[in-house]
Parts: sequence; C-alpha cells; structure tokens
Amino acid sequence: MGHFSKFIHPGAKRIVSAPSRDFLLSTAYVNPDGKIAVVVMNKTDKDIEYYLWIKGKAAKTTSPAHSIATLVVE
Repeated sequence: MGHFSKFIHPGAKRIVSAPSRDFLLSTAYVNPDGKIAVVVMNKTDKDIEYYLWIKGKAAKTTSPAHSIATLVVE
C-alpha cells in the first residue's frame, strides 16, 4: 500500500488504461497536480517490453518479470 500512496495522491481520479500486452495488468490515475501515475504489474516469468501511450505519444519500456512498477508522467 505504501508504494501506491507514494505516487497516487488523495483526490486522484482513476482514468482508463489498457496494457499493450495481454500478460500485463495496469491501472492509471490523474493526480490533483495533473501528473499521471500508471501502475503496471507483470506476473509472468519473463520480462515484457511494451509501449506506454499518453496523449498520442509513446514511450517504449520493459516490465521485469514478477514486478510492479509505477510510471509518473508530468
């Protein structure tokens, strides 16, 4: 819980998110300061490359095996 509260602040609004890979789970929030926090979980035994798309722009990244990561976009 501490990991999430570090990036998702009180008053944050959940927004639509859809992972570009079937094996990933994700959720996303807009914080009151306008920053977007995206939480990505990889439950597989392999690292998975994927694209994070926000407002028509993409960033290629990798989710390590058995990981939960939060990406913050300003």
